[in-house]
Amino acid sequence: MRDIRDDLQDRANLLAEQISAAQGQFDKFIEQLKLEHQAKLEDLKSDLNSVHMVMKTEDRLLGRVMSLSKLQSEPRPPQPPRPQQAQAQQPTSDSLIRKVSALSAR
Repeated sequence: MRDIRDDLQDRANLLAEQISAAQGQFDKFIEQLKLEHQAKLEDLKSDLNSVHMVMKTEDRLLGRVMSLSKLQSEPRPPQPPRPQQAQAQQPTSDSLIRKVSALSAR
């Protein structure tokens, strides 16, 4: 009977090399995905910060406009805070949507 241990050892070595090569390709692919994920995450965080900045600016401007209108108008009876908040947020969100749309169009 013929001894096939050397053939089997060669075959095992070849398979080990193929496994090692596949693992190297996999590791490279995972690293590429991580880099792409990190870049996308940084872009989204930057966009979020920009939106927050625009919202703060709009809220500040809206606060000035409301202050001026209160000074110019006659005294009104106090209104519940919730409806005022809802009314104050609506123009901010409308103008925010317009500004974000304008930024997206660029």
